[in-house]
Amino acid sequence: MPFDNASLTSLVATGGFTLWLYRTDDSRATALAAGYFAPASARLAAGDVIFLQASDALTFTTVRTATTIASGLVVDSFAAPFRVNRSAAQRFSVRQMASAVAMTLLLAPLAGGITAGGPLPAQATVGGPVAQVAFSVRDAGGVTVAGPQTVAVSNGSASTTLTAPPEGSGYRLRAEAVGSPGVADTSAPFAVSAPYALLAQDGTTLLLQDGARLLA
Repeated sequence: MPFDNASLTSLVATGGFTLWLYRTDDSRATALAAGYFAPASARLAAGDVIFLQASDALTFTTVRTATTIASGLVVDSFAAPFRVNRSAAQRFSVRQMASAVAMTLLLAPLAGGITAGGPLPAQATVGGPVAQVAFSVRDAGGVTVAGPQTVAVSNGSASTTLTAPPEGSGYRLRAEAVGSPGVADTSAPFAVSAPYALLAQDGTTLLLQDGARLLA
C-alpha cells in the first residue's frame, strides 16, 4: 500500500532533530524502497531518525541527504514480541477441622400399672460425653405435664422417678441430653389410670376408702 502521511508521527523534535514514528502494514523492504517516503519529503530533514514499525520488522533508520532513507538498524524481524504480564491476586482460604463425637440416649421400657399421682420410674442408657439427662412427660398434644427433672449420668446410665400425671392416655416419656437436645429418645404412648380405691364393709354396705357408699 502507498505511504500514509497520517501514520508518520513526530515523537521528539528538538535542536533541529526529529524522531519520527511510522506504522504501516507494509513490509520493511517496501517501506524502505526508493520513493516510498517521497510524499513526506517536506517534513523530513537530513539527520532525522525514523522508528519504522513495519509488518515484519522494527527498524531504526536515519534520513539521509536528498531525503533518501538509509537501511538503518533492524531491531527485530519475524520475532515474537516481548510481552510483560502483570497480575495481582489475593488469596483467602479457610480450613475447618472437626471430628465426630458419638452420643446416644436410649430409654428403658416403662413399667405397667401407672396410676395418677403415683411414681413414674424413668431410666435411660447413655453413650458418649453426656453429663446430664432431663426427663419429662408430655401429653398427647406435646405439652409438658411433668418435669423436666435433670439428673447426672453415672456409669452410662441416668434414672429418676417422676410423679405420674392425671388419668388419661397418649402420654409419652422423653429424655434428652442437657446441652444437646438433638440427642434424645421418646417412649411409646402410655396410659395413666385412676388410683385404686380400697373397699370396706359396714354391715351390708360396701364403703370406698374415703367413706363414701359404693352404689350398686
